[in-house]
Amino acid sequence: MKKKQTLRRCAAALTAAVLGAVSVPVIAVSSESYNTWTGYMLQDSTGRYLSVLGGTEGEGIQVGFYEADGAAPYNTWYFTETNLGVTIKSALSQGEYYLTENTKKNRLEISTNAGQFEFGEDGYLRGFRSGVQSPVYAQVTPQAVTDLHMGDWNDDGVVDGTDLVQLRQAVEQPQVSFMQQAVGDANGDGVLDAADVKLLQQYLLGESVSLAPVSVPACTIVPPAPEPTEPVVTTTTEKSTTTTTTTETTVTTTTEAPRQELTMADFPSDYTYAADWIWNNRITAEKSTERRNTIFDQIDAGNGTINYVVRWQSYRTLTLEQRQQFEKLVSDSINGWNDWLKGWDGWKYDHVDVKIVGWAVLDKSVLQDLQPDEVVYDNLISDYDSTYDTSNGVDTIPDKLPSAPSEISRFAHFADSSYVYPNGLDSRFDMYLWGTQGFPNIGGCGGDWGQRLSDTAYLNMLDGTGIHVLEHEIGHGFGMTDFYGGEGESNGFPPGGFPGGENSLMMAGSAMKITDFDGWMLRYMWSKIKDEDGRFSK
Repeated sequence: MKKKQTLRRCAAALTAAVLGAVSVPVIAVSSESYNTWTGYMLQDSTGRYLSVLGGTEGEGIQVGFYEADGAAPYNTWYFTETNLGVTIKSALSQGEYYLTENTKKNRLEISTNAGQFEFGEDGYLRGFRSGVQSPVYAQVTPQAVTDLHMGDWNDDGVVDGTDLVQLRQAVEQPQVSFMQQAVGDANGDGVLDAADVKLLQQYLLGESVSLAPVSVPACTIVPPAPEPTEPVVTTTTEKSTTTTTTTETTVTTTTEAPRQELTMADFPSDYTYAADWIWNNRITAEKSTERRNTIFDQIDAGNGTINYVVRWQSYRTLTLEQRQQFEKLVSDSINGWNDWLKGWDGWKYDHVDVKIVGWAVLDKSVLQDLQPDEVVYDNLISDYDSTYDTSNGVDTIPDKLPSAPSEISRFAHFADSSYVYPNGLDSRFDMYLWGTQGFPNIGGCGGDWGQRLSDTAYLNMLDGTGIHVLEHEIGHGFGMTDFYGGEGESNGFPPGGFPGGENSLMMAGSAMKITDFDGWMLRYMWSKIKDEDGRFSK
């Protein structure tokens, strides 16, 4: 963001996300049209949706078509283009599992190993088996369930008269789908009727009205898991015999291998060239780990803890349940990276204790059912110039910005080694979790000051879906760079690409999880800076 140097890691609309989404398409189009950051439900000709059976993650879990009355992680999928076609990732388990084809059982499953698919203009989903048809192939229609704009019925990115005509026609129909209801319920009252048509018309005429945010219902129909064909039992049987008695004992044991710390001697040789290139040409050149306030520094200075203040630059309300979920969201995201550091080259922290220690708000009333132990800052509000911000085109970015006291901000005082926080170390906050109304629903900014996304992006992540966007911004806090340029360019990616076959979460649109290479790169970075004089505790 141009107006603040501290927001140097901004990508308000990530470059991979300029592709068009399809909200309620009539026909399928080629996979090149799919937005990497948009979640889709895939509907077959009978009206059922591609779903993970049982509604839970796991290697080899079967995938099939089942009814749905809303969106859920088990029936939401994300596309990523490859040079062979597309990979399709489940929204379950933070995007850990891909759709794959089990050719032996002739069925679809989820796996940590990505399957390659072709999604052609005829709408057929096909695997790569030399073009051989199989029963798992189906004609599907994608329905976007994220990154939607109220009233944009044809999802062309613009709310206009065409959408108004289609909405007027829809309310005359006896029944509409839950997705049509979601993008058409302009006033948010749960009913698609003439009032929605009137409100959308007023909006298009420029009257002072606002449209309700899109609310896709959560699915209440969980597809049952297939019956297991044979039980899985692991036992150890010991038998002792005497002249009169035979005794049989069954013992179940779990043996944990002793922990052995890894070092750079264990670094994969096929990752070395890319890691060296990134370190020398990107990280060192951009000095992204030079300032001693990276998340490495913050975790170590906090003795294995990170404290956040939520900066809510928004007038959207937050329920108590939502606020309680924020802490898990950011903990999962921080520890998604920290898990790679566990047992690596002197890193001392197996788990980071992440806490929300305050809420900086424009209006205290947005915090519903406020609890006595919740700390709120609503009196440190400054003017805010959004000239250089990118808007989502629907909401207005507020011209005010809430803050927490600078006296407890690590960012404000990390350079002063003698500084003492007024109420001790536990009272400080390390970073802001910054949600902005009107900010694009895809993309954001990240650095050692915190992570900035749209308010709705954060709210949509509270169920664990789409968390990779936040993890990308947290990666910047560790000192990782974006890769917006071309191969070998000064702002680009390593010659030959990213090893490991999964690309990188830090290259927007190329991955939806912390990849194997990303994890090893984080380890590499720690090993490079860990012995700097006076920087880290011993």
